Amino acid sequence: MADHVTLFRMKAQAGKRQAVIDQFAKWEREHKATVRGFRHSLLLANNDDPDELMAAVRFDSTESYNANSDRAEQGAWFQELRALLAADPEWFNGTLVREAAG
Repeated sequence: MADHVTLFRMKAQAGKRQAVIDQFAKWEREHKATVRGFRHSLLLANNDDPDELMAAVRFDSTESYNANSDRAEQGAWFQELRALLAADPEWFNGTLVREAAG
């Protein structure tokens, strides 16, 4: 079974960039330890526009990713995140086909 990776691009509302970053830290504090199949995540800021952010989230399978997405707690967390954004995120869901490490 291949790992599932979701990428999502988002734009923080003016003055809300740190709140978006804090929202991701909140997920790690409150949810990470209990979510089945979570491997890791990244949050990046665009060098040319620090309010534009890209996140990558990796799960051990699409099944685990979907199970997390279906949790009421995840929905509530996302609604808090969405309230900080200028628009809905742009999503890309995929299956990991190759990985290289240094």
